[in-house]
Amino acid sequence: WTTLVGRGLLFGGAIKPEMRENFGTVPKSLFSLFRLMNGDTAVARSITDIVAGQLLFAAFMVLANWAILAILTSVVSDNMMASSQQASMEEQDLEKAMAEKRRMSRLQTLFAEIDKDSSGTISEEDWNRLLADRGLLHELRDATQLNDRDLSDLFNCIAIDASL
Repeated sequence: WTTLVGRGLLFGGAIKPEMRENFGTVPKSLFSLFRLMNGDTAVARSITDIVAGQLLFAAFMVLANWAILAILTSVVSDNMMASSQQASMEEQDLEKAMAEKRRMSRLQTLFAEIDKDSSGTISEEDWNRLLADRGLLHELRDATQLNDRDLSDLFNCIAIDASL
């Protein structure tokens, strides 16, 4: 803009005073283009007298508006992706919490069934009866996500010797 308009390249060297005033230096050109983008078309009146000036003005407006639209689209898309990702994480957290609640309910039901004398504890006899029952054992493995060996190790670690 400074070279094309402010120094008269677009007009074959003939420069109007308004052109030099609005586009004579790079800072003046930047400020004038800023004014154009904000709706002040008075700065462009001196160059829109000829077709080349009109084309230059139109090209600037198209490119500048396209750039702003691209930035806005990028910001909106980024916000949408962030919101979508956050919603997905919240949904996963909710699913995990519900799965944990279901697992705890299954374990409570299972231990209530194993604890035949309703003592609130599982004796070694109750434990052995559980290991012998394929259905209960499968349910316990599924609810705890542990294999037979890990279940036995866990029971041995937390079991309290009733004879003491």
